[in-house]
Amino acid sequence: MFPANTFAVDYSITNVEIKASLQENGNVDVHESHTYSFSGEFNGMIRELIPKTDSDIVDFAAFEHENELLVEQDQTEYRIHRTGNSETITIDLYYQIMNGVSVYSDVAEFYWPFFDTSNESTYEELTITVTPPIETTDVIAFGYDTAFETDIISESGQVQFLFGEVPSGENGDIRVAYDMSLFPTASLTKDEPMRAEIVAAEQQLIDQAIARAERTEWFASVGPILTIVFVLILLIALTHAWLEKRSKQVALMKNESDQLLPSQELPLPSTIYFTNYYLLSPESIAASLLDLVRKGNVQQLESDRFRIVNRTGLVRHEQVLVEWLFDTIGKNHEFSFDDLNAYTKNQKNHETYQLKYDMWQREIKDEVRAAQLYKNRRTYRVILSFLSVGLGVFSILLAVHDLFELFILTLGLSIALLSFALFYHPRTWTGEKIKHEWKTFRQRFKSVQSSQWKSLSEDDKMRAFLYGLGSNDKEITKKNEELAKAFQKPTSAQPTTATHSAYSFDPTWILVAGVASSTFQSAQKTTGPDTSSSGGSFTGGGSGAGGGGGGSGAF
Repeated sequence: MFPANTFAVDYSITNVEIKASLQENGNVDVHESHTYSFSGEFNGMIRELIPKTDSDIVDFAAFEHENELLVEQDQTEYRIHRTGNSETITIDLYYQIMNGVSVYSDVAEFYWPFFDTSNESTYEELTITVTPPIETTDVIAFGYDTAFETDIISESGQVQFLFGEVPSGENGDIRVAYDMSLFPTASLTKDEPMRAEIVAAEQQLIDQAIARAERTEWFASVGPILTIVFVLILLIALTHAWLEKRSKQVALMKNESDQLLPSQELPLPSTIYFTNYYLLSPESIAASLLDLVRKGNVQQLESDRFRIVNRTGLVRHEQVLVEWLFDTIGKNHEFSFDDLNAYTKNQKNHETYQLKYDMWQREIKDEVRAAQLYKNRRTYRVILSFLSVGLGVFSILLAVHDLFELFILTLGLSIALLSFALFYHPRTWTGEKIKHEWKTFRQRFKSVQSSQWKSLSEDDKMRAFLYGLGSNDKEITKKNEELAKAFQKPTSAQPTTATHSAYSFDPTWILVAGVASSTFQSAQKTTGPDTSSSGGSFTGGGSGAGGGGGGSGAF
């Protein structure tokens, strides 16, 4: 409840001693000594004391040596004023718990939480001492959570709980019971015996500790074996995947030809998507439009104006693109970059633009999916996923039993196995072939010579150029610009090799592609959705037995 960062004070609580003296009338006189080590300026310390039901905190006072300090109380929070700068100070607190002892027909018990999970300060060293009204040998004493097995009972009946370090956010209720005859003037809480119930509660804690120790021993013995098993499973899965992929690559490299440009197994936009990390950028739209010019479905009228001349034979994503550009944005079967700019300036068109863009991308993805370029390993991946989840659950149980080294190891294995199961998509022979050939093209194209480029057909030049444009590959784009000097537009005096291309390639295409790319980039930026983020925080705390508790801090 009182974190140091909340109050912008840098401090540590190096030692806390709490002495609770039980009185014959059932009240408890408490003396707390808190040693704070401050770094930088401070104004004082904070103590939160939450009384249990039917009890109360009274007569709270604070001292440093003999000097009484100013205390401000806000419900259960006490602020003790003591200013300073980079000091180590010890503050003594005194208060009384009214009706702190619960009296029954056979015993009286002091069951109290001096701190709870709402405490966000660590006590580096904590000791709690409970003293009965008179000396006795009839004592029951134990603690919960961090107080478990910390109690020492003296011959006089005094009980000392040696906590040691208590991290923030922990419970540590203490429970001490004496014969009820030691409290002759205290009011009876309930006229019924309680000793057997208290003894049973202590035995339950002991039994739970024994059971936990046995489970911890079992997990500690099984954990390493299971770790080795899953390491082998992961290694076998990785090795199998590597060998499967390697065998295809070796076969492809063995049959590799000197051909610069691969054959067109898929339409160009789908090829770009499949071989370019599954990305489709605004440049891909430009490349797809110009690819329709290459195939003869679209005619370029001017440097920035196009006409659809043939809709026959278009695949689904090409149909969507034509309807989007020539019917929705353009008119009279024509489309220009000016049409696109005018269309996107109208905000009412933004949603439609994005819907068409998403539809076009989806059709390309569907085409790649339908080409069956990946093997179906669903059952294999599901089995590995279930194994990884099972190991993850086991790792959490290791953490619960404080086996943190095994927890980290098994959790890492679980994440690695789950990641493999999620991302394992082995390609078919055709898929591996397309991926390999276009990867090889990227590598070879960086050093291609003008003579080799000139030997390509006009159609292959266009495909190479548009692939670089659509994949937004800067190196291919740069190489295209270098080769532009070797480009020559065919004339009647310069016959060219017969090709199936509807458009001969010349340097003006670089200018057209540049304008197309920038125009579609601008359109995407204009119509794209705005993004924003928001955050929040929450706080919470707990309480000790019967609603009590507390914590410490500084300000």
